[in-house]
Amino acid sequence: MKAQSARFRYALIVVLAILLFFTIFPLYFMLVSSLKTNFELQTNFFGFPGDPQFEYYSEAFAKVKTYLLNSTYISGTAAIGAVFVSCLSAYVYARFRFPFKNLLFGINLAFLMIPGVLMLVPQFVLVTKLGLMNSPWAAILPYIASGQLVITFVLRTFFEEIPKELFESMRIDGSGEVRMFFQLCVPFALPIILSMALLNILNSWNDFIWPLLVLPDQKHMTLTVGLFRFMDQQQILYGKMFAGMTLGTIPLMILFGFTMKYFVQGMTSGAIKA
Repeated sequence: MKAQSARFRYALIVVLAILLFFTIFPLYFMLVSSLKTNFELQTNFFGFPGDPQFEYYSEAFAKVKTYLLNSTYISGTAAIGAVFVSCLSAYVYARFRFPFKNLLFGINLAFLMIPGVLMLVPQFVLVTKLGLMNSPWAAILPYIASGQLVITFVLRTFFEEIPKELFESMRIDGSGEVRMFFQLCVPFALPIILSMALLNILNSWNDFIWPLLVLPDQKHMTLTVGLFRFMDQQQILYGKMFAGMTLGTIPLMILFGFTMKYFVQGMTSGAIKA
């Protein structure tokens, strides 16, 4: 029995080590490739650079700093907007009774089953009619609209699990709905709110198709579209392109480094006990 348990543990370690390798290797390849010339990439594809080109980072930063600021503004604003709207919607669905509540909530969930690519044309027409083309809000508003669906579903379930006795005790103390929302529901759901916000930031940060359609002006481009500019028609400077990609991952790594605790708590949150 102990031998079987030890073999299973060793097999699990091997599998995890393989998964870890495939997770870290792309990062390693991006880092070492960002220090190589095109010629060295052809002759020394996976090895360390013989003559590291550190100047690629300064040149890449000069090109992508505007794109980094644009992506930070768009992703951050969209995440805040989606979380704020979702928290209010989830609280209303969880705490209030009104006609066709479940039907409306079901319609919201039905939108999750529509592939995002099918929404490109309607969204593009709507953004054009509203006069938002080539404006950051052309990306922010659709991200808020699409990002709130999952958050509303998750938070409604969480708010419904909060014991009613807590709401009744606060109501006896004279608290209104606004105070109960901000002082009871939001603190309880803070890990989930932060984890959902991180996922929204990640999705909007990595999106390519929608910013490419609605933000054609270079001063409004996001990072993913801006990195595409490294691909010239005559020559692709892979070292500078990989350096720009590395710089683009640093904000997300810093963000996840400071909020990983809340992310894990949000992903593993269960029922709340009275």
